[in-house]
Amino acid sequence: MSSSPKIDASSLLVTSIKGVGEKMGVAFLKLGIKNVEDLLFHFPSDYQDRTRLLKIADLEPNQEFVIRGTVEKVSQTFVPRKMLIVKLSDSTGHIYLRFFYYFPGLRNLFRTGAVMEIAGTSRLGRYGLETIHPDYELCTDLEFFPKILPKYRLTRGITNQRLRNAIAQAIQMMNNEKIEVMDYFPKNNLVNLSDSIQRIHTPLPDDDINDYLVGGRSPHRKRIGLEEIVANKISYLSIKHQNKNKPADIFSDELLANQIIKSLPFKLTQDQKLTYQEIKDDISSGSPMLRLLQGDVGSGKTIVAALIAASVVAEGKQVAILAPTTILAKQHYKNFVDWFGSDIEIELLTSKIPAKERREKLNGIANGSVKIVIGTHAVFQKDVVYESLSLVVYDEQHRFGVTQRLKLKEKAGDYPHQLLLSATPIPRTMAMSVLSGLDVSTIKSLPPNRKPIVTTLLSNKRREALINRIKKAIESGSQVYWVCPIIEESDSSLIGIEDLEKVLKNDFDNNQYDILHGKMPDKVKNQILENFKNKSTKILLATTVIEVGIDVPDANIMVIENSERFGLAQLHQLRGRVGRGDKESYCILMHEDNLSELSEKRLSVISKSNDGFLIAEEDLKLRGPGDILGLSQTGQPSFTFYDLIADEEIQSEANRITDEIMELPIEQQRKIIERWFPAHLELSDI
Repeated sequence: MSSSPKIDASSLLVTSIKGVGEKMGVAFLKLGIKNVEDLLFHFPSDYQDRTRLLKIADLEPNQEFVIRGTVEKVSQTFVPRKMLIVKLSDSTGHIYLRFFYYFPGLRNLFRTGAVMEIAGTSRLGRYGLETIHPDYELCTDLEFFPKILPKYRLTRGITNQRLRNAIAQAIQMMNNEKIEVMDYFPKNNLVNLSDSIQRIHTPLPDDDINDYLVGGRSPHRKRIGLEEIVANKISYLSIKHQNKNKPADIFSDELLANQIIKSLPFKLTQDQKLTYQEIKDDISSGSPMLRLLQGDVGSGKTIVAALIAASVVAEGKQVAILAPTTILAKQHYKNFVDWFGSDIEIELLTSKIPAKERREKLNGIANGSVKIVIGTHAVFQKDVVYESLSLVVYDEQHRFGVTQRLKLKEKAGDYPHQLLLSATPIPRTMAMSVLSGLDVSTIKSLPPNRKPIVTTLLSNKRREALINRIKKAIESGSQVYWVCPIIEESDSSLIGIEDLEKVLKNDFDNNQYDILHGKMPDKVKNQILENFKNKSTKILLATTVIEVGIDVPDANIMVIENSERFGLAQLHQLRGRVGRGDKESYCILMHEDNLSELSEKRLSVISKSNDGFLIAEEDLKLRGPGDILGLSQTGQPSFTFYDLIADEEIQSEANRITDEIMELPIEQQRKIIERWFPAHLELSDI
């Protein structure tokens, strides 16, 4: 046993690993790897099974394989591009290895007569079976050693082989007790953290690979997954605790809010009243609010946000409302102007405003005469200066990341109140695991005039019957959204707007339909929407640009092409564009006949239920969590190891450990958060 003190792996730069020079260190940095601990926590995304040695004659195209063979011929060609081609043979046949990017010494490694072990994926090439950029190893031993090799998330300049070598060295240093990975958990009966790290990077040959992936049964994977979910819980709880000690403006004036409520042409639902009260209590507490208001499509979240804004502007302070699309921002602007009237100055701020008009708006925001600013990303651009920003509302909050929220927070005073709106209901399972430190208000009930939407599945082969049905519907005063996943014509099975327009030309007059997509200028989009709202056009052919922010009460039919290609949440959002008026509403999901098992399950769920919360639960089971909180800057799922469904049984253990760690000094809490979610640390500054 070494008598020298062990070095904390987080304090040792990754460039201290042999073979990791300054240039490779820069490449590692792109993967978020700065030190040796980061390297050890860069876990595999998948594994390659090298436990079974195959013969070349047994290989089929598109098959992962491990073979051993003798180098028969090596050649370099420059047609059609520079490449190294190696012909490898065994007693049953031969295969070609192609390398497009290679260092000069590779040709010397593949010497004629050398015995090599090759792992890759086969394909049919011009001269028979081949593989592109396979893994290779010179055989120094006649015996074959089965192994399972990890596959990692990579970047330019970093290969799996280089990562494996670097991680192997780090593990060796850990085994030799030169370095240590700090275990911040209190005493428990779990598998050792260091052992778990090593086993996940280097499974045994007889291990089941699936046990090491998300949802697997390996105790080592569960140990790492437990730390991941605990880190997430701590990050939110610590923010919540810190907020209690920060000062914030107190807003308790309800006069303007009550005037708005009295002028509404509808009555608030019980859920709207309850959530309004919860949020009102927050903004009058003297601590900065960070609350999520979630509700199904059409449940009335926006009016609740407006009533909260009323208390803020009543005190002479400013409110910023951030929407992900111009269409949604304009819808909010119209609603707020209707609700607040002319007494409160409200401005719409988007990127397409003429320079002179923009300067006038910015002057009003800077001198405080503008009280409510509604817009897209334009609301936090560098030249936008607020006089007294005290409340920020993020609609469809999962579309905005940490960096964007930071930019807007910097324009406020000290600690503004923040209200996050989500029309994608958070499943209960996820809320318990992920949102443990975030205050959540929920609107479950829909307004009493909302009728359930009848959802039906229709094969593409029955398009003629659909067109006849649409003809009759628009003759009786209905309007139709017709959604396509793409704009241009396509050789694939996807139906594009241009494809569909050719079909509709035969059955409808040109003035009966119009086309809307995100690439159009705002002026054109606005006119098209206005024509649809005033019933000049009956059918709106559109991409998913209509997913949020469009409210046309007379539109009561939604047709979605290639519905099997959409996620449940998006299908539910699109369906929510109809059912806003007095007419019976319908959603028709067009689909191919040969559906995958997953697509069948998805369409079955959406056709049987209008309950967004139930749909969210099913979506979680079928698709995984995604990044529902908008914390990821890369689009990757929120969790690497913890599985919201498979790991439900360790939830109580996660809660126990979290409670104990929350009693530790804040510096130790931050170390756990930094290990897993460094971006979450920025949230404490938001």
